[in-house]
Amino acid sequence: MGWTFNVVNPDAATNAPTIAAVGIVFTVLSALVVSLRLYVRSSIVKKISVDDWIIVATWLLSFIFVAITLAQTRWGLGLQDVVDMPPQNLYYFGLLAYASSPFYVCAILGFKLSILFTFLRIATDRLHRLAIVGLAITCSMFHFCFFVIQLHLCNPVAKQWDPTITGGACIPALPLYTTMAVITIIFEVLILLAPVPILLYSVFTPRKNFLIALIYVLGIFTTLIQIIRLLSITHANSPIDTSSLIIWSIIEISFGIMTSSLPSLAPLFKSFLSSELDTFKISLKIDHAKMVVKRVGRESPTWQRIILFLGYGELKGQKGEDRSGSKLESRSNSRMEWEGSGGGEWSAEDLNFEMGIIKTTEVIISREGSMWDEPKSTGLESWKEEP
Repeated sequence: MGWTFNVVNPDAATNAPTIAAVGIVFTVLSALVVSLRLYVRSSIVKKISVDDWIIVATWLLSFIFVAITLAQTRWGLGLQDVVDMPPQNLYYFGLLAYASSPFYVCAILGFKLSILFTFLRIATDRLHRLAIVGLAITCSMFHFCFFVIQLHLCNPVAKQWDPTITGGACIPALPLYTTMAVITIIFEVLILLAPVPILLYSVFTPRKNFLIALIYVLGIFTTLIQIIRLLSITHANSPIDTSSLIIWSIIEISFGIMTSSLPSLAPLFKSFLSSELDTFKISLKIDHAKMVVKRVGRESPTWQRIILFLGYGELKGQKGEDRSGSKLESRSNSRMEWEGSGGGEWSAEDLNFEMGIIKTTEVIISREGSMWDEPKSTGLESWKEEP
């Protein structure tokens, strides 16, 4: 037995798996974005506004639309060949299509209103705010008319899903849906232009500029989806050939929900970057503290005495040159000056020690005018004081 009820050919070609996969994946993605939005607004911003509640209601409408659509695939939605559609399925096929259409209309209105309320929250100019309010009212009135017409396409209404009703009349579906799609595209373009006055007189950080660019890209993509839906309506082969239309409708609602949620997610990126910078600053402070402790420890007189006693280190200002011309320190002078000073202490400014063995042999350097004579031999060096 195939997925579709009452189908004669169990192997009949159907797009039902594709519809189900698209519906489930995009519903889950939009749910994650909405959840993240609520987390940011409640935990970081600590204020949930009207646009946040609107987007939650929009996701619920989208979820119901997808659920009804998946149920409709059991009654023939997605069948690629009209001859495979069981006649007894037409009733429930049409009834579920009738039941899902109001949720679609309300969902596309929902994410548009959420975006407009977000723009209204950040707009400061009175004329600009009035323009946004006027656009929201006009858009709501249009979608309300779309909603009413969608529920009363036929007279009697049951003619929309009951093929046994032969009397009555229906509004031609193709011209109606084409007109509604064109007006919807116009409203989406106007919504994309709504924040332009804010962008013209504002200076944003690169992070916000990137976010705004991403919003515009997704908004343009949502408008392109509406155009693709329009083309799928005009190229439908039969009244039941609506699988591509349904797929693009699901994608349109999901992208609309995610696009309208991006401005509210901006504090999340700011908080993340701030925590990363704070961590980096803390790390720098710890490294600096370690360097200070290490430096203070090495510059302490006790540490210098130990290093000098072990034969490592160098004295500032007591330098000479060896045969290769490199600067060397007279370690013997250092010791004798220490002893000749009566055991006094060295000052921290007079010493600058580096770890490591300077030389394995002693080199004795004398300077003109010093208190020491030149060495008398090159073997075992002996010194005598001047009288």
